[in-house]
Amino acid sequence: MIRNSFVPLAQSNKKGVVLFLSNGHAEDLIASTVIEKLSQECFPWEIRALPLVGEGRAYDEIGIKVLGPRRMMPSGGFVEFNPLWLARDMASGWLGVLRGQVGVLRKQRAATRLVVCVGDIFLVILSVFFLKKPIVFLSTAKSDYARLYKGHYLVEKWLMKWFCQLVLSRDELTTSSLRDFGINAVYVGNVMMDCLKISDEELGIGENRHVVGILPGSKEEAYKNLPIILDAVKKISRESFLFRKTDFLLALAASLSLKRLGEVVFSSRDWILKSSASEEKKQGIVAYLVSSPGIRIKIVEGRFADVLNSSQVIIGLSGMGNEQAVGLGKPVVSFPTEGPQITKKFLRIQQLILGEAISIVEPKAEAVAEEVSAILSHPEKKEEALRVGKKRMGGPGAAAQVADLIKKELGEQEW
Repeated sequence: MIRNSFVPLAQSNKKGVVLFLSNGHAEDLIASTVIEKLSQECFPWEIRALPLVGEGRAYDEIGIKVLGPRRMMPSGGFVEFNPLWLARDMASGWLGVLRGQVGVLRKQRAATRLVVCVGDIFLVILSVFFLKKPIVFLSTAKSDYARLYKGHYLVEKWLMKWFCQLVLSRDELTTSSLRDFGINAVYVGNVMMDCLKISDEELGIGENRHVVGILPGSKEEAYKNLPIILDAVKKISRESFLFRKTDFLLALAASLSLKRLGEVVFSSRDWILKSSASEEKKQGIVAYLVSSPGIRIKIVEGRFADVLNSSQVIIGLSGMGNEQAVGLGKPVVSFPTEGPQITKKFLRIQQLILGEAISIVEPKAEAVAEEVSAILSHPEKKEEALRVGKKRMGGPGAAAQVADLIKKELGEQEW
């Protein structure tokens, strides 16, 4: 854990503040991963963070000082996919939260030496107006693979060209496009892949077993997604070549409640929630979902990367998680939900970015089961996911390179 002193800057030996802005759970994780790399050696600047969406728990976990009001809005930051969620955010006090965040930026202006924006152009706009300091922009939200829906607008490119000292985009195609516009853009890989902490934990999987990973999501909608997933698991298990030969691993996000998960399962009456043994809990297997005849889903907490790494195919209702799975060469099967995140538009964009490595099906158990079974019985689909993952997501190592570029930018400012 990073030991970050909270003493006033004037009383410390720090040169100034590097302020990280992020607007989303995934963006918080990306930023905190870069911060960990920055802090592995003596770093003479104080690091502070302002998460504009959510509670910024990723920063808390590494001991970084978090600024500003923290409140999770109903949309979870995904207002662009449905304007109704913006209205719900407004009704929940979003404008007041934003006003407080702007006040924090103004107070941080004098001490700040560099702003690192992780997310979308909104962070850059806030920095330009209220901080007026050099900007390094990790553009995580947009890609030229999805330029019809999620490419950079002309005004965004102008803002990056005139106000960002450095832009780090998420893939080579987007980087090339930004460079053609005259932006100082660099591609060093995707930090998302460095957020995965893979261990040697086998999660109790036997030899010659098919393994299906389940990512129900990390937000409120995850509980609504579960019934379709559970029905799909039953249908997958009934396939003759998969019968009693398949393990199911459900990655339980820290933001989800095992108790509420049990309540959802209880209402279906076809499944029961069973506790795991103490030795299994040490492995991260916190409980089981059990149904007849002999179908079990291991619920795994704190071992997200191991769930992805151990699986051959993923039933994925996650934004960043789906992309990380493809980055590891795992095919993903997904379906649209009621939102706010995993909507038809969101999945359409994600499929453009991830190509044939992600399959989008109807929100029906039959459709999910059919696609998962097809992938497990056709090795060429797994080979395609490996190819796409390497090309569009890259491997680990980007976080260290981003940290080096930030240090270089700070060094150039001192001359």
